[in-house]
Amino acid sequence: MNKRLTILIFTISSFFIYGQKTTFEKNVNYKARALTQVFNENDNSLTLKSEDTISRVDIFNEDYSNSIEVNNIETKIDLNELPIGEFIVQAKLGKKHIIMYLTKSETNLLQPPNIEIILNEDTEDINKKPDDSLLKKAEEKSEKITAGYWIVYERYARSGSSKSMRLESKEAVAEMISKNQLELSTEIGKNNKLIVYEVYDTSKFMREQIKNRQYFKSSDSKIFNIEPYYSSTKQNYQVATK
Repeated sequence: MNKRLTILIFTISSFFIYGQKTTFEKNVNYKARALTQVFNENDNSLTLKSEDTISRVDIFNEDYSNSIEVNNIETKIDLNELPIGEFIVQAKLGKKHIIMYLTKSETNLLQPPNIEIILNEDTEDINKKPDDSLLKKAEEKSEKITAGYWIVYERYARSGSSKSMRLESKEAVAEMISKNQLELSTEIGKNNKLIVYEVYDTSKFMREQIKNRQYFKSSDSKIFNIEPYYSSTKQNYQVATK
């Protein structure tokens, strides 16, 4: 057995403080005067107001899509959950489609580095062979790996209804399912609906979804699992088993 002695290790680490910045590009075309566009940097929200009914607002790019049913003359959109990237914001007023743009970027501030000195003795068998069991486990895994989740959420309230569709992470979906199950037990939220689909290729899925808003309802696809991972319309409210 070969032994390796680590006498002295210098570790230099730098810390970053991360933040996000949203930049909104207002549509100043005279045809867009019917829509008042107000971006609030303090709470990272976008307020749209019109004398005509705003039926829907779509926020999307090649990898993301969120459709918000408004059916009102005013709406305030929270942009905090928006991922990093450049997006098209499209508001539909009757036959008009007013296009705006926004960019969400990540900023960081470099902090002074910390220097750590560690004295350590480490014994290691450098001739040890890799554990073949890890390779076997990887081969046993399903070829279809979930890359993300497509959620369709419908919310009903006295002031009106809203519908949003977007890609989410596994952690966010778990929180949404937990929240939805609580909503269903209340008088106010008993009619809210949440459907979650497993997506295997998020880029391909979003390209298809942008071309066809009803793509997630397809009867056959290799890009995502057409059987919902979770559906609040099921009586037992359980996550679908594989």
